[in-house]
Amino acid sequence: MTSALPSGAAIRYRDHLGESHSRELMAKFGRQSSAYFALQDDVRRFGVDGVGFVAYAPVKTLLGRVNLVFVNPVCADQALSWLLKALFQLVPGRVVFTGIDDRVARELAALGYTVNEMGAEFSVSVPEFSLAGKRKKQLRHAANLGSRHNLRVVEQTAAEVNQADARRLSEDWRQHKAVKQHELRLLTRPPVFSDEWGVRKFYCYQGERLLGYVFFDPYFKHGRIVGYTANVLRQDMDNSPSGLLDYIVIEAMARFRREGVERMSLGISPLYNVRPRAGDQPLIRRICQLLYARGNRFYAFKTLSYHKSRYRGDEATWYMAVKDTSVLTVAWTILRGTGIVGQPPLVRSGREPIDGKPLPATETP
Repeated sequence: MTSALPSGAAIRYRDHLGESHSRELMAKFGRQSSAYFALQDDVRRFGVDGVGFVAYAPVKTLLGRVNLVFVNPVCADQALSWLLKALFQLVPGRVVFTGIDDRVARELAALGYTVNEMGAEFSVSVPEFSLAGKRKKQLRHAANLGSRHNLRVVEQTAAEVNQADARRLSEDWRQHKAVKQHELRLLTRPPVFSDEWGVRKFYCYQGERLLGYVFFDPYFKHGRIVGYTANVLRQDMDNSPSGLLDYIVIEAMARFRREGVERMSLGISPLYNVRPRAGDQPLIRRICQLLYARGNRFYAFKTLSYHKSRYRGDEATWYMAVKDTSVLTVAWTILRGTGIVGQPPLVRSGREPIDGKPLPATETP
């Protein structure tokens, strides 16, 4: 496998890279904390074997198909511009980007996209993380739950877990959320209860009763895991002590520290601290700020950001980018694509890819 860009006109692109090729690229270039989200079953991965891919989900709108890209392209830096141009030329429909970092945002701005802030990711250095300090009082309380409530946290495979209990707990947990009917997707990853490549799953028990669990997705640098993202967090809402999920995260982090893991991400807090940015769309910014302030019946924007901020970690701004697409269409695409509004539209896995056509010579590097 090579990171070199392909040359010549006859480049074979795919509308959906298969799992094995996607994993190889993920291990090499999946350095964004949400990179693993690109491996969701019901999204497409446009790209070139050995070079990289862009994960996206098509969403139907009144103005036609819009492709929602929800993570950074998984590729080498030198392939980024080339891969984006290929996506624009070869995949039908407008493209809306969200959940991207500053590096990708700058590249899209150079390609004529308008860039807005869309929230922040919270992460901590695993070796340096400490529970000391007045502002971490609640986390210290959570860290002591094990001795006070006779709890134990264990990392387990699917075969070691009562799957009926795990699924029932997840269903019950969702009934306490704003979106009850289905799992959210794209900017998060729905729970998978079977074993998954690279994913770590920690379960908390009181005696034999399952009280909660946290699933951690890996992210990579140069072929090795450098961090984990706490993606799926579920607890028994009726029987769990306050702070249970923090207790599981803290216990898992202690394990990661012993293994030499560098970072742990708490994930994105959508719409948190959205500020003006040179050249952004003011209307999009104001809508984001309004949703954060008053849209918590759709999604717990404020609760999520408050909880993650308690870890007093590093904040990194994430962005959205649009071009030739109305604000209303952008809002519908994101809310509908992620499942915050309505049942999320599922797409075929792309086993019928748009393979075989050569890229025009003018688009090759």
